[in-house]
Amino acid sequence: MRFTHRVINSDIFGGIRYFTPARCVRSVIMTVHIPLDATDQAILRALQADGRRSYRDIARAIGVSEGTVRGRTRKLEHLGALRILAFVDPMRLGNSVLALMLLRIEAAHVEAVIAALTEWTETTYVSTLAGRADVYVQIICADAEALGTILTRARSLRGVIETETMLELEVHKFTYSHANAGS
Repeated sequence: MRFTHRVINSDIFGGIRYFTPARCVRSVIMTVHIPLDATDQAILRALQADGRRSYRDIARAIGVSEGTVRGRTRKLEHLGALRILAFVDPMRLGNSVLALMLLRIEAAHVEAVIAALTEWTETTYVSTLAGRADVYVQIICADAEALGTILTRARSLRGVIETETMLELEVHKFTYSHANAGS
């Protein structure tokens, strides 16, 4: 089994993020295929279940040495395939609006718009798309007034043709797990 990961310039993830994979720097250098054996997969499953679990506990559970777990984890972290992060529930911290925004952007301005959006503290996820929109943005903010301000900022970015915004009312499933780690 292989895990495909894009190697990205410098800081792949930055700080604590809300309910999303952390922000990525845009320029992709190359694609690296990282082979995962059964031990790597078992370690990933254990860390996905509890990222604070000790290497000793994981080692005992999967039948390898603590050094093996530590070494494999460090290797996966070094390759950029694994980051252990804290996910914070923004709704419990006073941020009551989660919005999804789709943007259509003039081709010549896509990179500049992405660069601007990834700098905003309210954006928790920014990705490029194939389809009717060019960019997808997840926004978490305090209230409707704050969302209105963010939407105005987004629409004023040079090259933005159109935006479509949707409010998320309730989360029914939330998981970020490597699907093949369970096989």
